[in-house]
Amino acid sequence: MRLTRAGEYAIRSLRFLASRPEARWFAIQEIAEAEDIPPQFLAKVMQRLTQTGLVQSACGKTGGYRLARPASEVALADVILAMEGPISLNACLLYPQECRFSGECRMHPIWAEAQEAMLRVLKKYHLSEIATVPTGAVRTRGQRRKIRSRATRARSA
Repeated sequence: MRLTRAGEYAIRSLRFLASRPEARWFAIQEIAEAEDIPPQFLAKVMQRLTQTGLVQSACGKTGGYRLARPASEVALADVILAMEGPISLNACLLYPQECRFSGECRMHPIWAEAQEAMLRVLKKYHLSEIATVPTGAVRTRGQRRKIRSRATRARSA
């Protein structure tokens, strides 16, 4: 399985939305500029994400897009499934009845194990874990302390 550009853009645009603490609608142009995505392509991606229920959309001057549910409830597997369809490393895993070697193939269980491992990882991570603090965002005192302590540890290592 190879992630398409639409799949990558979906993850990046949802990461953008998950990274914004303010409760407002974000315009296509704003997301496109922040994530370096062609606006026309992003419009198609966001339409698909809206159809699958991962984002909400609103028309009008103050409209745009926002997450349909909390970032902690959206697994990366959900995003990829919405954009790419069923995740499969090999056609025989997706359509076992069409594989003429299904009874004797010694690769089938290996492909299945690899696919299960990939799905397990993609289900484990959520948008909240890949969200970033926007440049120029105000951090709380506790967040600054954590960042400083990491930097201090890195210097002393």
